[in-house]
Formats: sequence, structure tokens, C-alpha cells
Amino acid sequence: MKKVQQGFTLIELMIVVAIIGILAAVALPAYQDYTVRAQVSEGLVAASELKVGVTEMFATGGIAGVAAYSGEVAAAVGTGEILTTRITNVAVDPATGTIDVTLGGIPQLGGTNVVQFVPTINNNPITDANSSGTVEWNCSPAAGAGGTTIETQFLPGECRL
Repeated sequence: MKKVQQGFTLIELMIVVAIIGILAAVALPAYQDYTVRAQVSEGLVAASELKVGVTEMFATGGIAGVAAYSGEVAAAVGTGEILTTRITNVAVDPATGTIDVTLGGIPQLGGTNVVQFVPTINNNPITDANSSGTVEWNCSPAAGAGGTTIETQFLPGECRL
């Protein structure tokens, strides 16, 4: 009785390797972008707490309350309470409530990496005269003068608008 050989031919194995190579070429850049977005999101998580603070201080004390909160944030940055390996600086503008989160340690971003959150009420800057309504936050690159400097592809959906 003849024994029938079974297995894969060399050409079949080469086709499988080629398919895996093509999939890896497509998946690797997408995965790298995903990891950078995950690192950038650390700054957004930190900013969410700051946004609550600015909103509360504005609601209770107006722009003077925001200025006081700005001092508290600066003191916390000075002691390193807010800073992490990814968040290198945080600032709250005492006059406008704008929050700047500077990110570092993410080599794919390069350059200055700031996510800026600009508070508005009815699409106007928050002021003591404009304090009636809901505070909305804009972090898109076109939001402010300095604005967000991180490439749009690395920003979460809320900042791409």
C-alpha cells in the first residue's frame, strides 16, 4: 500500500506569508496611530477634571473665581501633583478660563504638543457679562489663537470638529 504524502507545497506557504505581510503593512500604521491617540487621551482625562473646576468656579465666582482657580492649578503644577510622564504642563488662563494641557514623551508627535480647551457660552467667550447659559468646551485646532497644536489624526473625535 502506498503512503500518500500530505502537507503544504512551497508555493502555498509563500502565498500565506505574502498575505500576512500585506495585512501587517496595513495594520501596523493603524496600530501606531491608535497608541498615540491613547497617549494623547491621558491629557484629555486630566483636562476633564480641570473643566469641571473652571465651570464650578465661574458659576460661583465669575471670572474672579476662574482667576483664583488658575492660581490653585498653577500651585498644583508647581508641586507636580497634576504632572505625569505624558503631561508636562497645565495652565488655566485667569482671564478666559482657557485650559492648556502640554503633552510630552510622545515621540510621534514632535514639536509643541498642546491641547487647548476654550470655554464659551452661546459661542462667545465666558465673561461676567456673558454668564447665562451652558458652558461648552472647544478643543479643535481652529478654536483659539494658540489653539491645539496636535495633528488632527491623533485627536479624539470631540476635538476634530
